[in-house]
Amino acid sequence: MNIDINTTITFDNLLSARKRITQHIGGTRSGKTYAILQYLIVQALQSRNDITIVRKTVPSLKRSVIKDFKDIMVDLGIWDTNSYNISDRIYTFTNASTLNFLNTDDPEKLRGVKSDILFIDEASEIDEESYFQMSIRTQGEIILAFNPTVSPYHWLRQLEECERFVTTYKDNPYLPDEMVKQIEALKDKNPKYWKIYGLGEYAANDKAIFTFQIVDEIPIEELIGFGMDFGFSNDPTTLVAVHRKGDMLYVREVFYEKGLTTQDIINKLKSLNIGRDTEIWADSAEPRLIEEIYRSGFNIKPVKKGPDSIRFGISVLHNFGLCVERKSQNLINELYSYEWATDKYGIQLDKPQGGLDHAIDALRYLAMSRLSIKQQNKGKYTLSFK
Repeated sequence: MNIDINTTITFDNLLSARKRITQHIGGTRSGKTYAILQYLIVQALQSRNDITIVRKTVPSLKRSVIKDFKDIMVDLGIWDTNSYNISDRIYTFTNASTLNFLNTDDPEKLRGVKSDILFIDEASEIDEESYFQMSIRTQGEIILAFNPTVSPYHWLRQLEECERFVTTYKDNPYLPDEMVKQIEALKDKNPKYWKIYGLGEYAANDKAIFTFQIVDEIPIEELIGFGMDFGFSNDPTTLVAVHRKGDMLYVREVFYEKGLTTQDIINKLKSLNIGRDTEIWADSAEPRLIEEIYRSGFNIKPVKKGPDSIRFGISVLHNFGLCVERKSQNLINELYSYEWATDKYGIQLDKPQGGLDHAIDALRYLAMSRLSIKQQNKGKYTLSFK
């Protein structure tokens, strides 16, 4: 079948790539996702391929890559409604090639999908374990697309055996003039955003609330206890362990998962061999959950929150140096991104920008309850992780 594709630089980069894994790092409106979908359609038509396209959630799949895929297929005159299984989100071509649209909110599903080509859009949203599970089940190319907003410690920036391509709005010849003007206005309005979204470059977070170090291992010193924050569908349930050595805190992300029931949490805590004498400080907004975990044999307590508890928790943590275990990827990403909010004039406010702070909240609960000056001289524990 002969089809007419108007290629862009991203399409050409994929054709010329010499390595199996490619990263496509782009500023806003660089057209990278659209071009990658065009490339995948060509691969599906030229030979028999099972292609997996991934976003973190189903809503993000539907409003981005699925919509763009259908638009491209319609423009090419080859869209067939009967070939698309809406419930499974799989499109089957006439030569038996398939495009499977997958979200990573279902960890079990990741272990059942084998691919010839894997494309992860907004790859910075995906955790390293999910990437690993998909990558080991992919025979051929792995294509990763994202904006340069990730921390220097993110797994994407640690990948060595990959080829990296950077594109900007200037590489998208189909961008309307008005949108070009809006992007270029960032030069004066917001130099940091201009560097990220205009130039497609990484930028330091100069509004970051915490500074921290990355360590390969945590020295087994005094275990202060654990902090826990609850989530389920949209947010993860998180547990962090906090050790102390002098004025340094050593923090380990123990788990960070969505969809955990009360029994799931209890089973995970039991697997850690946490004794009844070890405190777990948790979000007081979930009293039933806390009571059920307490009755299962754990010394879990609700944190006392006041109207200024967030700033108080931050101020307590600022009294210590902070070291984070290298494997604690989600906590590292949160700490890097956690920044002071600003008003509409760009003036920094004395409160954090909420959002990506689930593991930080767990850490803050522990700090408020055990590390304030009033509380520091209470119980000490030891714990060995298997």
